[in-house]
Parts: sequence; C-alpha cells; structure tokens
Amino acid sequence: MERLGILTGADLKAKPLTFLREHFGKAGSWYYRISRVIDDRPVQPDRPRKSVGAEDTFAVDIFDLEAARAEVTPLVEKVWRHCEAKNLLGRTVTLKVKFADFQQITRSRTVGTMFSAASEVESTARSLLEPLFPTGKGIRLIGVTISSFDDDREIDRNQLNLI
Repeated sequence: MERLGILTGADLKAKPLTFLREHFGKAGSWYYRISRVIDDRPVQPDRPRKSVGAEDTFAVDIFDLEAARAEVTPLVEKVWRHCEAKNLLGRTVTLKVKFADFQQITRSRTVGTMFSAASEVESTARSLLEPLFPTGKGIRLIGVTISSFDDDREIDRNQLNLI
C-alpha cells in the first residue's frame, strides 16, 4: 500500500473501487468497504464472553511500585463485580501496561483452578506488575482482564472457599 501512496485510512478511502480491485484483486472490494465503514456482517450480541477487563489512564505517569499497585485494586474490584454479576469464573489474569512512550506490554498467568475471590486475582495481577519495577519510563495506563472462563460452570453461591 505504501508503494501506491496509501499511508493512512483517509488515503485508502480516497481510492476508487476500480483502483483497489486492480491492485489488490478480491481484497480490493474489502478495503473499499472497510475504509467507508460498510460492514454487512450480522452483529452477534449474544455470543459467549471470552474476557472481562477494565483499565485506567492516568493524568500523571506512575513511576512508583506502590502507586501502581494501588491502581490495580479498583480495576480488579470492577472486573470481579462484573464477573460475579454474570456468574463467570476464569483461570487467566492479564495485566496490560502502557508506558509514557506508548509502548504497550501484556503479561498473563493462567492457574489450574478457577479464581474464587477478588483477592486471588489482585494478588496475581500485582505479581505480574512487580517485575516491571523499577521503571525508567512512567506508566500511563494499567489494565486488568480475566479470561479462560469455564462455560459449563456457574458460581455456586453456597460453596465454601477452602482458603
């Protein structure tokens, strides 16, 4: 695309359908439609959820581990409340971090059994965060996601935790 002078979405949208078909064949029609926000695929709002996450962007970059750890707590609480409301149990926690230079990384951990408490998720998320410190560049965003849901099992509110 770069060779053809297409560097942005606006550049793509400016090209006529015939040009795109000529240079990209069958995919040219797809590029033409997506650059004009034309997508006739049916919306599937009832498909199974694969993950639940929350993130926060900070007004001031974070350089301190304790400040970063404190930001994880409300994110985990929000995600856990949603999972409880939807009766979702997950085995994977993913931590997303975006630095001041916009570099983005993710770290995840999958455990053998479903998380049964927000404190377990928080502990796991914090353990993924700690190796990133000390950091020479500030952290602009932190996100926490739970995934690897067990579709066949719902939370049994009467089951006692062993912990």
